[in-house]
Amino acid sequence: MRKLHSVLLLLPALLPGLALSIGCALAAPDAEYTAGVKDYNAKNFKGASEHFDKAIRNGNKSATAWLYSANSFAAMGQYPRALQTYDVILKSFGNTPEATSATQAIDSIRKRQGMAPAASSATTPRVMPSGSTTGLMARIVVIPPQFGHAPVLPATIEAAREGVAALPADMRRRLDESDARIIIAPNMIDRWPESKKDLDENSPASNLAELPGRIYGKDMCIYERAKVRHSDALKDARPPIFTRLQVGNMGFQVVDDMLNISKDPALRKEWEADKQGITGSMATILATFIKEDDWGPRETCSELCGTMIGGRDENSDNLYRYFPRTKKWLAAKLGLK
Repeated sequence: MRKLHSVLLLLPALLPGLALSIGCALAAPDAEYTAGVKDYNAKNFKGASEHFDKAIRNGNKSATAWLYSANSFAAMGQYPRALQTYDVILKSFGNTPEATSATQAIDSIRKRQGMAPAASSATTPRVMPSGSTTGLMARIVVIPPQFGHAPVLPATIEAAREGVAALPADMRRRLDESDARIIIAPNMIDRWPESKKDLDENSPASNLAELPGRIYGKDMCIYERAKVRHSDALKDARPPIFTRLQVGNMGFQVVDDMLNISKDPALRKEWEADKQGITGSMATILATFIKEDDWGPRETCSELCGTMIGGRDENSDNLYRYFPRTKKWLAAKLGLK
């Protein structure tokens, strides 16, 4: 293994992680990962970050891929995104060398940025009392508010619990036996206040603080309210039925990473048949669900799962109408009606 020069690094504490990643590169030999390593070694951290993101989205869930991704963000000075990604490593790959490197990197970044140590952060997740002492139900975590925001509403927390209770038996068992968590925050910036610096407030596309949630490893993050652009203020709370849908949607995606349900040839056959009937303006409305890559079927299945456990959002009626074959197959597979 050749030595990395410190000029590659903005944070000395990252050195062990970077060296480890280089040494483990052959452990995950997919095209995007390999391209990311090449760009990383060439100090093209932006290109490397994009390749590692695609590799992870395409199914490379190795700790080294996540560590490379985090290190790329740190090397570009995108510390909030780096901290988020290091947090995924700690939650999903505990007791590994990558987790050790992530811990060192987090401490170094927080010290460099004049931030409080992680252990004393006001945004440390707090597990809320629940009717169950084990499994996913006991791992519903609520983030305290920042920026003068209102706390997460009791109705939102209850909707998350109802969503967990409504999950199909096998999906619930797999989530219970994993280290998956549901993390509810008023908004993304309440969990990661530093992430405000990275938000694109002028893009026509939604930024991360406007999305209803995101998955990091097995952490299913649900955000109760969207942020108002160019302000710390938040919009009205999303309805509880929307939160319930997010539980089913994200729960499916975590289990899909384990079982590749959305890649099943039989499912793809039904999805392709449904997709043929989607044309004209409806093709634009349902663009997310008819993508040609793996994300089209995955998004369709996850959204249908959330709706079938009693959730609802602006896509629910159209998905039921335009993906009847996919819904029928998925319901049979998951044991839902």
